[in-house]
Amino acid sequence: MKEYCRYLKSDLYKLRHSWFFMVHLLFPILGAVLMLLYSHFSSGNELNKLAAFVQIMAMAFPFAISVGCQIAAEQELQAGHFQNMLTLPDRQKAIFSKLAVLLLSGLFSAVFATVLFGVPFSYSTGTKLPVKFFLFIPVVLWASNIMIYGLHLILAFRFGRNLGLSIGVMGSLLSALLQTGIGDGRWFVIPYGLGIRFAERALLSLFHLPSGGDREMQIGILFGAVATGGIIGLAAFWFSRFSGRFSDS
Repeated sequence: MKEYCRYLKSDLYKLRHSWFFMVHLLFPILGAVLMLLYSHFSSGNELNKLAAFVQIMAMAFPFAISVGCQIAAEQELQAGHFQNMLTLPDRQKAIFSKLAVLLLSGLFSAVFATVLFGVPFSYSTGTKLPVKFFLFIPVVLWASNIMIYGLHLILAFRFGRNLGLSIGVMGSLLSALLQTGIGDGRWFVIPYGLGIRFAERALLSLFHLPSGGDREMQIGILFGAVATGGIIGLAAFWFSRFSGRFSDS
């Protein structure tokens, strides 16, 4: 455990000199400001505005994940072509340290964005948001994307910036599509469709509104749990055999 804590401390120190933490501050600030402007000028009711905020957060998450993973991988590449990680006594602890920093930063950003949007929204519209809104929504959205972190961490280390960011953009677009009727009957077995559907369902539950698709939701939760464990395990297995080859094409 002490060794793992040292890995965490080292990763935090190394990423402190990059754009990693600044990005995790700028994304929620920018998103909250844009959604507050939208809610101010939109003629929809308060629930629709909250739903729009949740949907935009869910759609932005895959791209934000790809950016964070890419910064973490670039930092190791520039520090010596991954040699700082490859020469460590325990590679699995090293990759789980990276993953922990990414996950904790992503959770902070999700909660931060929700607070930055929710508090002014509540005051400006007179809508009393439950305390659970500021924790339940971001945690559900974050947990739904843990597997995406594992996937993009592999892509960032193995294939580099172009492919990782491109898949992040496509993931955000796919998330938007799976929220529509196109995703009905199939969203629950596509990783990029889980976050937006789960977050919308959480919002309806908070306000005690009826929602259908219980069967699909159950399958989605089961698939999400199994896929998350599988991808995290795959990331650990892959990195234990990672030789440092890198392509940025």
